[in-house]
Amino acid sequence: MLTKYLRRSPLRRKRAVVAAQVAACLVAMVGFAALTVDVGAIYNAKADLQRTADAAALAAAGQLAEYGSGDPIPLATAAALNITHENRVLGQTVTMNLETDLVFGRASFNNAANEYNFVATTSMPNAVKVRVRKTADSPNDSLVLYFARVFGVASTDIAAEAMAVMVPRDISIVADLSASHTDDSELCHYQLTDINLLDVWAGLPIPKGNNGVGNGIDPPPPGDPDNPNDDIGTGPGHPGNQGGNPDPGASPLGGQIGPTWGWMYYWGNNLDGDFDPAVDPGLMHFPRSQDWTNDDLVTWYQQVGYSADEINALLSAEFDDASSSSTDAWSCRVAVALGLARWDSGIPGGLWESLPPGLANNGNGNNWVGSSELTWLVDYPFDSGSWQDYIYNYVGSTSTTMYSANSDFRYRFGLKTFVNYVLERRVSHSQTPELADTPTQPMQAVKDAVDFMVTMIDGLDSDDQLSLEIYGRTAHHEVDLTQDYQAVSDRLLEMQAGHYDSWTNMGGGLERAVEELSSSRARALSHKVVILLTDGNANTDAFGNYSMQGATQYALEQAEAAAAIGARIFAVSVGADANQSIMQQIAEIGDGEHFHAEGSIEEYSQQLTDIFQRLGSKRPVELIQ
Repeated sequence: MLTKYLRRSPLRRKRAVVAAQVAACLVAMVGFAALTVDVGAIYNAKADLQRTADAAALAAAGQLAEYGSGDPIPLATAAALNITHENRVLGQTVTMNLETDLVFGRASFNNAANEYNFVATTSMPNAVKVRVRKTADSPNDSLVLYFARVFGVASTDIAAEAMAVMVPRDISIVADLSASHTDDSELCHYQLTDINLLDVWAGLPIPKGNNGVGNGIDPPPPGDPDNPNDDIGTGPGHPGNQGGNPDPGASPLGGQIGPTWGWMYYWGNNLDGDFDPAVDPGLMHFPRSQDWTNDDLVTWYQQVGYSADEINALLSAEFDDASSSSTDAWSCRVAVALGLARWDSGIPGGLWESLPPGLANNGNGNNWVGSSELTWLVDYPFDSGSWQDYIYNYVGSTSTTMYSANSDFRYRFGLKTFVNYVLERRVSHSQTPELADTPTQPMQAVKDAVDFMVTMIDGLDSDDQLSLEIYGRTAHHEVDLTQDYQAVSDRLLEMQAGHYDSWTNMGGGLERAVEELSSSRARALSHKVVILLTDGNANTDAFGNYSMQGATQYALEQAEAAAAIGARIFAVSVGADANQSIMQQIAEIGDGEHFHAEGSIEEYSQQLTDIFQRLGSKRPVELIQ
């Protein structure tokens, strides 16, 4: 009986085996679960660490060009720490050991090895290495494991590294050199801003002035320099002075600071919002078709040696309307009154009879002051233009921008209206190259801002390249992509508003930029950048025609072409007359930004400098590890 009860049935034996197998499988399943959970934690932690390292490296590298805000090393360090703290690893905050986990240096591309070489340095760094760790010797400790503890493994070390570099740029500066870049120096804007026409006069070379005046032979006698309108043209303020002696009446700054021509030697009143040309002692009023009554002028004519009959003819408007040309009687009378010419009238007893034989022109002896009877005492000083054009077609005209600003500028002659004539009518380099050395605005503000950016880029040792394109009615490539940054600034500094021509071919300027950034001089690894400047409106189409609509379309098409080669466009406009709308559109097409500066000359000059500081330091960064 006992033997019977101790025997196991086959079914019970099978159940025991299954139980043993299940127990063994559970152990294996727990092991796999531990492996799955911990490996997943390691994988996720590694991904979080890498994401944090990448972001911290990019943030730090992005600060390396911020020299305008101080030493970039502390800025980059703070940026890296901030990003590291904000990016949690498995929900926990991490940090770095700044002595071992954050390394600044210079990275240069090795073409042969097709990789970047990194040299640690804190002197002008262009790259940064970041390491974020969960290791036993880091501030963050090792990564804690869970099920692996069953096998005696409580934690593991993991880390991630990243290196970011400021990528070299190929930058094309596209500058507007249309004639409107002198507007804030011209009389047309004197009611809008404190124009700097005085500075333009001061910038012109004094040897371009002339020692003429008087009878063309003898200098005038001395007079009272304290009153420039008393005994006109005498004393140390007269053109023969040439700046050699102080002249209290020559300019608001004292002394002669620019060239003078004939009796156009006294600057007169300041050009501000209250300026009135009708009461400016620096402007002489010689209207057409009116007899002149000017005691100072009569006195001077007498001193020179004109007879009473000649003086009466010079003051009379009798023949002013007898002809209509730049050599009519009125313009000739003005030329004599300004001391630019002498009248050899042929009238008996006149000045001409006292001149040495053969010196006087052959006058016909009537009261008509004719152009053939003039002896010019003062040569027109520049390559293009003439005294007759200035007198008749400019100051005598109603078709000038200064007349539009104030009709009292008509028939008023002096330094102000002559320098303004040069700016409005003879602005190009082929006509008056001397203007390149004068601070016409806003041209000078643009030159200064570009020069500031060039100097800053040079100081950054950034491996950038710069080119210069300019546009008026036509667009010109001026300087190839180069690391001789000063060559770009120097070329712009020696140019002037309206350098080649006067319109605003924005599309052409962008097209020249696309050509240069697509040339063999552009580097494959560089970031391509276009900096587009203007103070006005695009008005020249692809065929060189004046067309606002066609010009806008052309400019936008070329912005698309720039974007197609990967160029980023930064559009910079200056002044209230600038078309900010098209500049904004162009910047958006080029995935860039639009900046605008306006206000007084002083205000927008500072704004432009600030803008170009930002542009110079706006360096693209990339992860290279």
